[in-house]
Amino acid sequence: MSPPANRPRRIEYLDLYRAIAIMAVVAIHATSTAVAHYPKNTFDHDLFYFWNTFLQFAVPAFLFLSSLVLFYNYSAKLNEKGWMTSFYKKRIFYIFVPYVAWSLIYFVIKKWLAGKEPLESSMQLVKQLVQGTAHTHLYFFLIILQFYIVFPWLISLTKQPWFRRYMPLYFIAGQALFYALHLKFHFERTGSLLPSYLIVIGFGAWIGLNFEWAMKKMLHYRYALMVALICGAAISLYATGTIKTTLLEWPIVTYVLLFLIRNIFILSACLMLLILSERVGTRERRKEYKVSRFMDSLGTLAFGIFLIHPLVLLFWRRELTDDLARHFSLGIVLSYIAALLFSWLCAMGLRRLKWGWVLIGR
Repeated sequence: MSPPANRPRRIEYLDLYRAIAIMAVVAIHATSTAVAHYPKNTFDHDLFYFWNTFLQFAVPAFLFLSSLVLFYNYSAKLNEKGWMTSFYKKRIFYIFVPYVAWSLIYFVIKKWLAGKEPLESSMQLVKQLVQGTAHTHLYFFLIILQFYIVFPWLISLTKQPWFRRYMPLYFIAGQALFYALHLKFHFERTGSLLPSYLIVIGFGAWIGLNFEWAMKKMLHYRYALMVALICGAAISLYATGTIKTTLLEWPIVTYVLLFLIRNIFILSACLMLLILSERVGTRERRKEYKVSRFMDSLGTLAFGIFLIHPLVLLFWRRELTDDLARHFSLGIVLSYIAALLFSWLCAMGLRRLKWGWVLIGR
């Protein structure tokens, strides 16, 4: 059955995109302890450093996908009455409420583990809610909430030909301007501010508005994107320190190079992940892969997994046995598997409950 005229067809392979991205997010958090634990210039440190740094595209990938899906779905609804009210209602219930619930959960558990009384720190909780610091991953919600605030304004601008035609350029200029202002004024917690991600959001929006055409273009230039990803990743991983040292006398050149390298790496990773998902994740090809149902489930439950997995890691690291402590690398690998699978099982269970949306959204 075809979708209604005002509703775009569902892009079936985006669940695979979400699955790979959430696996990368869990891996970043699981390996962060190993990067800090092992001495530099050792094999173990270099191995975990590679994966921890290379997978840093994961959070921007979710912002890229969120922008793509929102612009893809809502571009046809701009002339519908009440679409904005419906948009904000869904986001308040299914994004903001779980954010508040999990901020409270992490706050109480961490106070309890520290032997402190949570009720005595109510103002600290309020501050952490505003800053997204109740636990390390919750800053993402501040970014996504900022995006939701400006989204209706951004999509209304797409009615203007001058904006729609050159949309990615405006977002590139916006992030570059924010980067320049940060160098002068030194903003705090830039990783929690939406302007730090304008490039991936802008390209996601542009692809969402021109999906079929953009996918054909990306597939045509997939090898160029692959080269950009490899080069951007290699320089980001191993050459940024050299660039900073070599170009010490030309700070502006250094800043421009670092800005370009990081964003080439992040953006090309997002685009290549979308291409990979399309190549592997279409319905006809999924029949060839036995793990497709599991990956689809991971993608569907990615939001819940994102919220739950740090709690698994928190208790895993606290209760790590002496045997595993002597085999630290094995413990890190097992912590990744445990965090991914246990949070997935919890999210599946919560999804079946009537009130489960309070914890994992919908």
